Amino acid sequence: EAVIAAAAARRGGNERLYEAYNDLHGLAHDFKKPFDAPAILVVGHQTDGKSALVEALMGFQFNHVGGGTKTRRPITLHMQYNGMCEQPHCFLVGDSPEESEGEEKTLDELREYIEEENQRLEREATPFWEKEIIIKIEYKYCPNLTIIDTPGLISAAPGRRNVHMQTQSRLVESMVMRKMQQKEYIMLCLEDSSDWSNATTRSLVMKVDPELLRTVIVSTKFDTRIPQFSRAADIEYFMRPPVNVLETTILGGSPFFTSVPSGRVGGGRDCLFRSNEQFREAVAQRELTDVAMLEKRMGRKLDLEERSRLGVSQLRHFLEHLLQRRYLESVPSIVPVLEHEHRTAASKLSETLLELGSLDAQRLKE
Repeated sequence: EAVIAAAAARRGGNERLYEAYNDLHGLAHDFKKPFDAPAILVVGHQTDGKSALVEALMGFQFNHVGGGTKTRRPITLHMQYNGMCEQPHCFLVGDSPEESEGEEKTLDELREYIEEENQRLEREATPFWEKEIIIKIEYKYCPNLTIIDTPGLISAAPGRRNVHMQTQSRLVESMVMRKMQQKEYIMLCLEDSSDWSNATTRSLVMKVDPELLRTVIVSTKFDTRIPQFSRAADIEYFMRPPVNVLETTILGGSPFFTSVPSGRVGGGRDCLFRSNEQFREAVAQRELTDVAMLEKRMGRKLDLEERSRLGVSQLRHFLEHLLQRRYLESVPSIVPVLEHEHRTAASKLSETLLELGSLDAQRLKE
């Protein structure tokens, strides 16, 4: 309850800020001036929990998750805060200018479209496609943020019998590398490991961002990791890795640790959650449980720094602050442009009013 209440308080405090951002976005769009939202590029290996983490950050489920390849095209989610939308309001964006605003879709329709694309590509000679699936989302429980979920990196086994998987591995890696090279992206680097020396995803990210200056490191499935630690010292070592194990220059200074409860939203017998609200509550409860388990094993309370790194809500809070900084960096460049447009429009309006005032009504009748 404490986590849910804290998240609600932060959300309420940010609503006016998001509304101001929306106003700036609207004005910039009307005057055709660039004012882009920040983008978070999610990078990880298959079964690292990428799609599940993205859903937990957004507060609702929309995709197929689980073992194997579930994402064969990058999925770009343009999230926009809308205080009127108690449920996600989603639009699938097409290729033509007429489709730029997007076709409204339900969550089930989006899930079906993504699954059909995955099945189609699975039958193709090239089973992955770099072209993004673009979805616009308006929702009361999300900030203005762009998240890009990439296909999972593949750790193919060596040997001639695994040539097919090795080819797929290279395809996915080259696709993800090209995405990471876009310097405006913040990378969310996911690691599903209890040993920071085993840098499966990080080693690839560091080819593009050697010092991890624009990379946030996330240890996923942390609830399965906690029971693996036999001593309190092992937990301390993992949560506060020494400088010779993990780079101190990573964005945020140290890694985050997240857990997402298993189970899907829906009305079927296989569905654990009946609503996205129940899913959000389960994510918050999982965070509290992780905190309790850690404190029991460590024999002490987590300090503020440790607590600020544990849980989906803490990661989201950190990303929201990054978002705010990116916007604030953009405001000084866009506001003068909009002020100039305002002055120009006001001047033209004054000239038009003067011309109208000087017109002779009698002459107009003639």
